[in-house]
Amino acid sequence: MSLINIKTLKGLLKNNMDIQEYLKSKLPEYSPFDPNRAVEILKDIPRLRSRNRKIIQILGTNGKGSTGRFLSLLLRSCGFSVGHFTSPHLLSINERFWLNGDIVSYESLNKAFNNIYCKRLDEASYFEVLTYIALELFSSCDYFVCEAGLGGEFDSTTTCIKSNIKVFTKIDLDHTDRLGSSIEEIAKTKLRAIDSSVEMVFLGVQEHKCVIDIAKDIAKKNLVNLEILKEIPKIVIDYCKDSNYPHYQCENLALALCVFKYLGFEEGLLYKIGRLDLYGRMQKFSDNVYLDVAHNISGAKEIIKIFSKDKLILVYNSYFDKNPMEILRILKPIIKRVEILDISNDRIIKKDILCDILSSLDLPYCDFGDIRDDEKYLVCGSFSVVGKFLEKYNGAING
Repeated sequence: MSLINIKTLKGLLKNNMDIQEYLKSKLPEYSPFDPNRAVEILKDIPRLRSRNRKIIQILGTNGKGSTGRFLSLLLRSCGFSVGHFTSPHLLSINERFWLNGDIVSYESLNKAFNNIYCKRLDEASYFEVLTYIALELFSSCDYFVCEAGLGGEFDSTTTCIKSNIKVFTKIDLDHTDRLGSSIEEIAKTKLRAIDSSVEMVFLGVQEHKCVIDIAKDIAKKNLVNLEILKEIPKIVIDYCKDSNYPHYQCENLALALCVFKYLGFEEGLLYKIGRLDLYGRMQKFSDNVYLDVAHNISGAKEIIKIFSKDKLILVYNSYFDKNPMEILRILKPIIKRVEILDISNDRIIKKDILCDILSSLDLPYCDFGDIRDDEKYLVCGSFSVVGKFLEKYNGAING
């Protein structure tokens, strides 16, 4: 990892340390993680180590952002000061930092960065820098809801942040190049974030029994209490129906409500939280356009449930490691045509390979051009796809 040079650093200082410029010196967000490095860097930022707040870490495969935000909204509805750190972002880096109902401003991000900057921070990865900034931004909160970036035990939110409660959403296949090639391996990597210092662990609804067995085993070895969500409460089902949320949000909200009740609050407060304020979670962007950041097999299975009676145009692209062949195979029954949205990203699958996949599945395709009023669209495949679409149409289409 190259260190930021002195000339660049002086420029940052002169311009009030623009965090986006600083992050350009970093390797990709999911660069190799060194837990020893992360902890050693933290030693040079003593102001981040001793803060009196309750920290709740959200881990899993899908639904981490929604579960964390639902929980943050619930806690905020009780009058608490709440910070929520989530990832990745769609349009701008400050989307990852939510404080008491609002996205944190660039000015606040840059101030937090300036407060914690030390020379050792230049050795940190992209995501580690953001983790340290979150610790600073939410230092005075009553509750800090912190979403893991990629894995579980191999994540700066685990090694650098000692959480009181750990919450696991559904665990499924994803990031197989880094976390393991099977459900069992991925579950172990994520669930080994549980240690004996944790006050309580929550596990959401799971499709794979092995995930539950592994969670029970790890919790037992560490003498940690484990609560497993087995069914969705009626109040959550009714609330999601009233709010026109897709079914998968029932699972995320039910899990958040479990934690909320454990903390001593009444489930009836659910009706005080208002709308979920995250973009791209089966978002109705306009009358005929839906956005969803689904990017793996589990996400595709949820989409097919929602649009099972539809035929729509899929505005799509994918990272090469997300098994686009299987995702498109699952979605095929609802696809009228695939329109490829060009994305500039080193991780995006090569266009000719994607075209070969589409041809092999006998799916008609073309380049994405524009939205037609007489067609129904679903934009999905990655955060990058939804982000690119929003850049193109934000303000032009009102959802």
